[in-house]
Amino acid sequence: MSEQTLIPLADLLIDEENPRLTQPNVGQREALRSLATYQGRKLQKIAEDILINGLDPSELFIVMRFDEEENRYVVIDGNRRLTALKSLENPDLLSDAVKTSVLTAIRRLSKKYQVAPIETVSCVIVKDRDEARHWIELRHTGEREGAGSVLWGSDENARFLARSDGLEIHTQALNFLEQRGDITHEFRRKIPTTNYKRLLEAPDVRAKIGIELQQGKLKLVGEENAVAKALLHIAKDLATGNIKVGDIYYKGQRTKYANNIPEDIVVKPIHKPGQGVDPSTVTKKTTQKSKATTKTPKQRDRLIPRDCVLNITDQRIRDIERELRRLSLEDFTNAVAVLLRVFLELSMDIIITKKDLQVSEDASLAYKMTSVTNDLLSHKKLTKQQAQPVRRACQRDSLLCPSITMMHQYIHNPYMFPGPADLRAYWDNLQPFIIAIWAP
Repeated sequence: MSEQTLIPLADLLIDEENPRLTQPNVGQREALRSLATYQGRKLQKIAEDILINGLDPSELFIVMRFDEEENRYVVIDGNRRLTALKSLENPDLLSDAVKTSVLTAIRRLSKKYQVAPIETVSCVIVKDRDEARHWIELRHTGEREGAGSVLWGSDENARFLARSDGLEIHTQALNFLEQRGDITHEFRRKIPTTNYKRLLEAPDVRAKIGIELQQGKLKLVGEENAVAKALLHIAKDLATGNIKVGDIYYKGQRTKYANNIPEDIVVKPIHKPGQGVDPSTVTKKTTQKSKATTKTPKQRDRLIPRDCVLNITDQRIRDIERELRRLSLEDFTNAVAVLLRVFLELSMDIIITKKDLQVSEDASLAYKMTSVTNDLLSHKKLTKQQAQPVRRACQRDSLLCPSITMMHQYIHNPYMFPGPADLRAYWDNLQPFIIAIWAP
């Protein structure tokens, strides 16, 4: 029975029996170099796409356990992507295996990649090659009378473009600002639209400025004036040349830009995901608050909701829980962020020991949480829907804000400031997971 999980990139091995290799079982280094030679310039293109867009979440690596080492895995399907990732980590592995132009390009891309390297990969673990055979055949052996991948023809391509050819996100955002009166038509022409689009399409940026995309439509999940202020801030960054294309071209750079948005610009969500407001209904920026405006419910000032019941058996963790229930998010934001990180780490260690899960003490928090999640799923103490936010939080390029990576940044990065809204969102998304661990 296959299982989905996150696996550290360092634990993934090239399949030395990959059909693209003319000689099997040549060792990891030579297998990687042979695949690089086979791909040539295509390797550069894969690396560029991964750097800009990340790994395709719909195409999971198919892996099986390595015979001799339980915590290492052979990639049965996904070796081209794995070769690209390992090449970005260490381009010198490709010396004399690819053309000089390709090696030079990979070295240039590697410098960008090191800003935000991919540490874990979403994988499907199968028992052996036979279990994966059918799915690999569907991916790589043609249409198979319709059971495999069927490419679109020209008509299908044309219909797809026509049906998805609505206003792009940056155009919707600029229309919103101009309609409100925040920008003039003359100022709008000064904004590099390609760069504006590039930033607004980045999930990390959208999460910071209170917008979301629903079927291609821009929606406001934050208060209207706050979102407009954030959109205008980005527009001014671009129009004045403060931010140039070289600063935001790659995915890691856009994540860095999102993380550096000033705290007074970051928008707190007032609508749940998927329930954002259509900005096209806006007519003109108002100078006074409407008397008919519905008052926004006050957000709780404690991390853990009062109705969240936990039955923590460990004395140290129970003491931390009590402190988290007492500390104000507004007054002690940094203390709550650090204490929450400690709460999660200690909880994972206790549960891993209690259940005798085969997880190293030196494993990352993301790996520990993934292992505990898998155990809860196997014992039906957590549903797949409840597990999804945990898996997303554990991914380095998570759409969930904040992620485990951001929690690390709160501790180690002096320029990363936690916000009460971020911490509330973090707890709310993980609460079913935490309840399943410490259920009464």
